[in-house]
Amino acid sequence: CPSSSGKPNHADILLVNLQYVSEVEIINDRTETPPPLASLNVSKLANKARTEKEDKMSQAYAISAGVSLEGQQLFQTIHKT
Repeated sequence: CPSSSGKPNHADILLVNLQYVSEVEIINDRTETPPPLASLNVSKLANKARTEKEDKMSQAYAISAGVSLEGQQLFQTIHKT
């Protein structure tokens, strides 16, 4: 259905758990084809996933080594500069 935010390139998606549905009635059947999906930049998504995994692993190692949250934040700030 159209976006509740009013953005033309977005849509709201409603999910229904069909396990709890006993009867389905189609109120309005769409005949037009939907617009094409946006293309995905797979390499960008893979890089983002790899970076997030590395950050989580680094944080897990720091926690297991007993590094304080302030120490982790300081290291991340220095590492980004």
